[in-house]
Amino acid sequence: MKVKKAEELAEKGKELLDTGDFRAAQKAFAEALELDEAAPIRNNLALAAFMAGEPRRALEVLEPYLDPENEKAGANPFTYALAGRIHCSLGRKDLARRLLQQAVRSFEEGMRELRRSGRQQDLRSFREYTVIIMRAAADLEDHRLVFDLYRRWESHHISWENKFLAAAACFNIGRYKRSASLWSSIAGMHRLFAVMQQLAFMVERGVIPPFEMGYELHPAEKLQEKIGDAGASEEARRRYVQDSYYRVALLAWIFEDDSSQNAGRAMYSLVYYGDEWGEKLGRQVLEYSGFSPSLKMAAADALMARGILREGEPVPMFINGQQRLVEIKKSPVSLEPDEELDEIVARAIHLRDNGQTEEAIALLQDIQREGKFYPPALMILANLLRHKGELDEALQIMKMLEEIAPEEPALLFNLAALMLQMGEPQRAREYLERIDDRETGNDFRQKLKGLKKEIELAEVTSLLFHDTEYLSNEYAEEQRLKIEEKPLPADATLARGLKKMLLAGRSLLGLRPRTRATPPGAGGAAKRLSHPLRQPGRDRAGTGQRRTETA
Repeated sequence: MKVKKAEELAEKGKELLDTGDFRAAQKAFAEALELDEAAPIRNNLALAAFMAGEPRRALEVLEPYLDPENEKAGANPFTYALAGRIHCSLGRKDLARRLLQQAVRSFEEGMRELRRSGRQQDLRSFREYTVIIMRAAADLEDHRLVFDLYRRWESHHISWENKFLAAAACFNIGRYKRSASLWSSIAGMHRLFAVMQQLAFMVERGVIPPFEMGYELHPAEKLQEKIGDAGASEEARRRYVQDSYYRVALLAWIFEDDSSQNAGRAMYSLVYYGDEWGEKLGRQVLEYSGFSPSLKMAAADALMARGILREGEPVPMFINGQQRLVEIKKSPVSLEPDEELDEIVARAIHLRDNGQTEEAIALLQDIQREGKFYPPALMILANLLRHKGELDEALQIMKMLEEIAPEEPALLFNLAALMLQMGEPQRAREYLERIDDRETGNDFRQKLKGLKKEIELAEVTSLLFHDTEYLSNEYAEEQRLKIEEKPLPADATLARGLKKMLLAGRSLLGLRPRTRATPPGAGGAAKRLSHPLRQPGRDRAGTGQRRTETA
C-alpha cells in the first residue's frame, strides 16, 4: 500500500518538474521518500532541489548514497552525474569531474550486469542515464568529452537530447558539418534546431563568426520573457545577446526573412551588443554577398554607433554583385515640407513624364549626395529605380522610408508593387493588407484594387506552377515504380537488374523508395516580434533540463 502511494506521489512530482514547479515537486518527492526509500525517488528529490536553485539542499538529499562507508548506499549513474552537476555549479570542478568519471564507470558496469542477467525490461530506463552523464560533461564545458561520450555509447541512446548535446559539442569544437547533421536528425523536435543546422553551415562557410553554443534549451515562454526584458533595458539587451540561445533566436529572424524590419533590428542588436563577436559579424555581413542591402545597412549603423566605422570612411562592402568601397554618411531626416526640395522633385517628375528617366534619377540622387534625406524625393527615386529594374536599390530606399513611416499607405502600396515585381506575391499581399485606405482618395483605392488583382493572379500562377510540377513529378515516379514492379525478362540488362536489387534491398531494410518532396506551402513572413517562437503548443522538445530518474 505504501509503495503504491509512493509511486503515485513520485509520478505527481515528475509532472510538477515538467511544468517547472520545482517547490511543489520537492514536496511530492519528499512525501514519496518517506513511504519508500528508493533511489529514483531520492534522485528526483535532489534534482528538484537543484532546479529550484538549492544546490546545497540537493547535496544533503544525495549524501546518504554518496557515503562510501554506507554499505546500503543506492547510488547509481544518475546519482553520481547529478552530484557532479551540483558540485560544478558550486565551483568544485575537480570533485565534479571525479563524480562524472564515477558515473561513467557505474553506467558501463551496470550495462554489463543487465546484459548478463538478461533483464531487458530494465535496460531501456538504464540507457536514459546517458543524457545526464553527458550533461555533467557539458556543465564542465568539456565539449570534446561530451562528443566522445556520445560516440562511445551511440548504440545506447534513446533520447533526442543525446543528439542535441552532441550537436552543441561538435559546434563548439569546430565540427560544423557533423553538428549540422545531428541537428537535422532532430529538427522536428524543436523549431530552432533547423535554424541551428543552417547556422552550422554558415559558420562552416565563414559567413557567421563562430561562438560557443550553450547546452541549455529554454521554453518559448522564457525566451519571450527575455525578449520583453531586453526591450526595457540596454544592459539586459547586452546580457541576452551574450546568451547563445537568445543569439540563435535573433539569427532565426534574419534567416527567415532578411528584408523584414525584425531582421534589421535583430542584426543591429547582434552587432551593437555582441562585443568582439558582434564586430566580426558586422564586418562579415558587409563583405558577404548573401545578405540583403537592408541587413548591410543595419550592420553598418551598429558599427558606426559603436565607433568602429566613421562617417565618410570608405568601407569594403559587397553590393549588387560587386565588391565596392562605400562611404557611409549620416543624413538628417527632413519631414517638414521644403519649397526648394519640392521644386527639384517637381522637375524630376517633369523629366520622368517626358521620358527622361536617367536625368530624373540623377537629379534626385543629387539630393542624396548633398546629405539630405527628404522622403518625397526618395519615394520618387525608389519608384524610378523600380521601373528601371534596379530592384535591390529601390528596396533599400523603401526599407529606410518604412523605418520612418511604417503605416504610410503610399509607401506600403509601392512596397507591395515592388515585392510583386521581385516575384514574391505572398510578401506583396502582406504589405497590401497593412494599408489603411479609409483616408485615401478614390484614385488611390482604384489603384489598390488593380494591384490586388495583379497579386491574386500572381498567386494563382505560382500555385499552378507548383502543382503542375508536383503532379508531373508524381506521375513520373508512379510510372517508374510500375516498371520496377514488373518481372525481369530473361535478357534484362545488368544495370536494370542491379537497380531492381537495390529497390529490393531498401524494402528489406524497411526504407521507402525515394520520392519527390511535397510542394512547399505558402509561408508568411514575420508579422510580429515573437513569430519565430510562436507555437501552437509547447515545444515537443521541452527544455531538456529536467530529465527525471526513472523508477
